[in-house]
Amino acid sequence: MAEHIPPDLRRCNYFFLYDGSKVTEEQDPTRKGICYFYPEETPIDKQELLCGQLAGACRCVSELSSSPVHVLRLHRNKFAIRMKDDFFWALGCSVDVPTVSICELLDQIIDLFCFYNGAVRQSYELYRREVLAARWAQYLSHLQQGSTDLHHIFSCMKTIDSTNVDPLLLLKAALILQACQRCPLVLAGCILFRGRVVSTQMTPALTMKVMVRESETFIKTQKHSGASGSGSLGESVSSVHVFLTSSELHYLQSAPVDKEVKAHSTPCKDSQPIKPRLSRTLSDTHSTDSEPSDPGSSQSPLETPCNSPGKVCNPANADSLLSSNSPLPNGKLEHEEDSFYHSFHTNGGDFTDSSVNSSGQEAVCVNGGTGQSCRTMLDFKGAGGTDVSHDGGLRRGSGHMLPPTGSGANDSQHDDSLVPMTLYLHRVKGLVLALLVETDFLNDSDAMEEVYHSSLAALNGLEAHLRSVTPGPPGAQGPYVFAHFDCIQSTLTSNLSGRPGAAHERPFVRATSLLHSHFCNTETLQEAIIRSAGAAVYGTRSVAQETFFLQHGGSVRNSGIPNHQDSAFSLPTKARHRLLKHGVNLL
Repeated sequence: MAEHIPPDLRRCNYFFLYDGSKVTEEQDPTRKGICYFYPEETPIDKQELLCGQLAGACRCVSELSSSPVHVLRLHRNKFAIRMKDDFFWALGCSVDVPTVSICELLDQIIDLFCFYNGAVRQSYELYRREVLAARWAQYLSHLQQGSTDLHHIFSCMKTIDSTNVDPLLLLKAALILQACQRCPLVLAGCILFRGRVVSTQMTPALTMKVMVRESETFIKTQKHSGASGSGSLGESVSSVHVFLTSSELHYLQSAPVDKEVKAHSTPCKDSQPIKPRLSRTLSDTHSTDSEPSDPGSSQSPLETPCNSPGKVCNPANADSLLSSNSPLPNGKLEHEEDSFYHSFHTNGGDFTDSSVNSSGQEAVCVNGGTGQSCRTMLDFKGAGGTDVSHDGGLRRGSGHMLPPTGSGANDSQHDDSLVPMTLYLHRVKGLVLALLVETDFLNDSDAMEEVYHSSLAALNGLEAHLRSVTPGPPGAQGPYVFAHFDCIQSTLTSNLSGRPGAAHERPFVRATSLLHSHFCNTETLQEAIIRSAGAAVYGTRSVAQETFFLQHGGSVRNSGIPNHQDSAFSLPTKARHRLLKHGVNLL
């Protein structure tokens, strides 16, 4: 079973999978259809009550409206709903959590299960419920622990803090991945250090799936002093069967890798066979004596390692990448044909998400979409009154069914065909090289030996350098706090302490949660200021990023209506100037 998560660190209140095909007759008990329920200590009577009522209500509304229910809002909890065939998933969180975050978390849990187990129906035909229940618990536990509140809001990846890391180490990590990718059976890979991303060739969604297995292997390694071995390559190597969707596989196969090096080719009889080096250290990156000089085998520009945050590695294709992909409601892009490297550089009052409490808080929106400085007041009423839902409509009271939102995944997301693949893991202490490879890779001893031995020295050197980097002391609380979310690379940069639930950071976190929810559900909204009697937070977003800023100190004049003397309106200018030194350009 997965490790127990303390209640104060739990991201969700309820999660369950219900199989309606097991309850077809009137006399069939509801518990017969419950495949998994979280928290596991919940009495079975309460499990039956919640599963039966939610599944029945959502299926009824879905049939009447001819559209699936994605979100169900009750008085104290908000549920993300997913339905496929006879399966019914529900994830319940507090109403303060943004709807888009709940939907993303539920999709992540389902995708993780399918990634490691295959189709849900087939999994329940092959394994006992107890075995699969342990796996649901493992994935849910992984997604809830070890992250800050901001990571929960944005559902972003954990990356190394490269403030004290030599950029050449990031370059070396990217070169290791490129070298491994020259093997025809290797699709893509990532390098992780102590549960955080150093460099990756995969999409953020795929990288987060791989990190689940890495974390599990790391825990076992610490407990048993070495992971399970794999043949002659030693105890540092392991592998696991995984499943990719056809769209994920197409994305990885469309990466422009050097075909001259990658393809299996028989050398000419008169020519001396040249064995491509799969391992390149920093000392030989500038040497071309042993490299072929054929211009036809030159490296693609997209293979150039990128170590700058939020930048596409091929500058010439940056504009086409942003223009050819349609933005999603949550600000993310749909990556299709374009492929690029993801490298990472991490650098009061009270607010509520669903509505403002009885103290009467106000949100001022600055619409910069048409170049105007039009400020619109959003008035949020207290509980029981009519309030503005985060899904773009009005609702009165609680217990109302919400229409499908743009934050949820497409209905065809989990209908995508699954293709069996293999995840190859090579661990060097706290460093892990994870490669997505073809299933034939494990049967090709030459390919395994080549990838293993050619990358071993480089991985040992990279691990030694990263281990020697001492993390800097936590910075003192400055005159401002900020959070910058890269929507494309799914990374977060902030100067918060990182301690979950820090009291002095709660106003900023709750305001950020509310602003992020509005950005996800209002495509035309570009800037907003939300404030209470004692604090004000400025938020701005573009297709590629979201940034939030709070200035400490100073008098906040709250007369009940916006006015030009309110210090909150100086936040955009302060944010643009102060965040430049953090590498965040809001101009």
